[in-house]
Amino acid sequence: MSTFKNMFRLLMIRLYTQLPGRARNQRGASALEYIVLAAALIIIIGVLATNETVQTTINTAFTDLFTDASNAGGS
Repeated sequence: MSTFKNMFRLLMIRLYTQLPGRARNQRGASALEYIVLAAALIIIIGVLATNETVQTTINTAFTDLFTDASNAGGS
């Protein structure tokens, strides 16, 4: 039983001393993931904004939405 406690203590010491370094590494990885996600969203929005079919569909959807809201509010 003493050996088990000693092994557990050594494991906890090792984990405790290595966690701060791992947290710093993880923060860098998380920041990189957010940068990649933001870049992908910017590219997708840019492509959609320059596509005439998408622009027409969005304009029609908003026009229909506001027309329906005006008709419902006026009745």
